[in-house]
Amino acid sequence: MELGSNAPIIVMPDADLEKVATAIAATGYANAGQVCISTQRVIASRKVYADLLAATKPKVEALATGNPSDEKTKVGPMIAEKEAIRVEEWIRDAVGTGAKVVTGGTRRGALYMPTMVADVKPAMKISCDELFGPAVAFTPFDSVDEALALANDSRFGLAAGIFTENLDTAMRFAREMEAGNVHINWGPQWRQDLMPYGGFKESGFGKEGPRYATEEMTELKMVVFHLGN
Repeated sequence: MELGSNAPIIVMPDADLEKVATAIAATGYANAGQVCISTQRVIASRKVYADLLAATKPKVEALATGNPSDEKTKVGPMIAEKEAIRVEEWIRDAVGTGAKVVTGGTRRGALYMPTMVADVKPAMKISCDELFGPAVAFTPFDSVDEALALANDSRFGLAAGIFTENLDTAMRFAREMEAGNVHINWGPQWRQDLMPYGGFKESGFGKEGPRYATEEMTELKMVVFHLGN
């Protein structure tokens, strides 16, 4: 069973920021953020933090909102107005304790505008709980150890992404990230049926995907014929 998440993207100083910004816009707002593996947290090196915000903002603002039956629409309304109100309240709480809305932050009924929130602290709901809405929280870090600690500071562990051009760094995150799915140089919202799809911690148990789901639901029995000499 797959449960919730607040999937992070880690952005190292050597990352291609244009690619990162594209990935955030693509994986943080699809289906109005109502996907368990949507990008919810972006944990970026302080060296590139301001540049990343600047690169991501126009891409998020370019996401067309409105009627989901319109082919041009990229972000439609949430499942219910009460959920959009919840997202609005969580973001308001974050702003009240020091976070800043970079873009978005407004609501029309069940439609919550694609939102970026900067300077988010780990204890804020939009960081530590599952937001499940069209907003992404940005938090800076100063060291690799801090980035790993921030990424793993969650009761969830379904999916994560890291952007870096350094193979050693990528492999360290692949080993130490507490997530069932880790993507190098793309966001967490990506899967194929051939993948073993599932999480760690409170993000469920077992794995999806035809082969792995079959294995989870199969009792293995060993039968041995002992033949006489």
